[in-house]
Amino acid sequence: MTKTGDNTTVIPERYCGYETRLRAGAVDFTPVPADVAANLQKMTGWIAEAADAGVGLLVFPEEALTGAIHCDDCKRIGGPCRLHRRLAETVPGPSTETLARLAAEHDMYLVVGMIEQDFHDPDSLYNAAAVIGPEGIIGTYRKLHLGSLPFVTEGVTFRPGTSLDVFETRYGPIGVQICYDFWLNPEGSRLLALQGARIIVNPTAAFAGGPDKVESMRRVAATRGQENFVFTISANQVGGIDTDESQEDSFAGALPANYAGHSLICGPDFPDFSHIYAEGSDTEGLVVANLDFETLHRWDDVCPWRQWRATHQSGTSELFATEFAKLVHGPPAR
Repeated sequence: MTKTGDNTTVIPERYCGYETRLRAGAVDFTPVPADVAANLQKMTGWIAEAADAGVGLLVFPEEALTGAIHCDDCKRIGGPCRLHRRLAETVPGPSTETLARLAAEHDMYLVVGMIEQDFHDPDSLYNAAAVIGPEGIIGTYRKLHLGSLPFVTEGVTFRPGTSLDVFETRYGPIGVQICYDFWLNPEGSRLLALQGARIIVNPTAAFAGGPDKVESMRRVAATRGQENFVFTISANQVGGIDTDESQEDSFAGALPANYAGHSLICGPDFPDFSHIYAEGSDTEGLVVANLDFETLHRWDDVCPWRQWRATHQSGTSELFATEFAKLVHGPPAR
């Protein structure tokens, strides 16, 4: 970004054409385990409430359509069980088509955690997030870093994703990270920011763990915004989830889970590096914040790090790529 002689701000070309302000929302959400219809009904209510509040982008948590549950059947067979296969949907599919109609009706972007079945390979299931806009289904992001036993069973239920894409919206490009991708792996957020993301969305199912856990969530969400000069939106499941195994459609051996809630909307607030714009609680509710992209433009004036990484710091990017390749493939042969 540059200034003209009369001190008028000139917005970089990559930002031209995007809306400059966004009323963002996230839902502290308690899914009904294994009941997609019930969860869609709940989402319909939250979407209507968000629309009444003027929200333009609304985020639901990880696996919000089904609940995120430890599953002994998946553990026993070493792959997705019958119920997980039944709950999985392709994109487009029935649930995303319903959500697309709601997005069009309310002129809103939605990011919704779900179990995705690969259209071309039905045996492959993914912990995914659907990105949907008023114009229809934009795409999906598939979680890269899957948790492992004994803590969770998603590592045997799902396959890891294989791409890091940004999705175009009228508010600018957004990137998606899911839970573990976001909280403990900063590389993904950095790469999304380098691709031009102005918002990084984090559908999550973060367990409760007392005040220290919530404080750590605040620190990480704010830090991801600070280190990349982006806004971050984390939508978490909230409250206790238990299942009745006497019901046919229940997760076998499901462990009771308690999720932290406290959805977060964070990012820079010039001249502050990081700021928590809004935070949820330990009960279901809508979290809303007003975001002004001029804040990001002002930081880009002071510290145009993306431009630096493409010019005089390009060697740093090459070095990082080389070192990562060594970790995966070993040092190059001499």
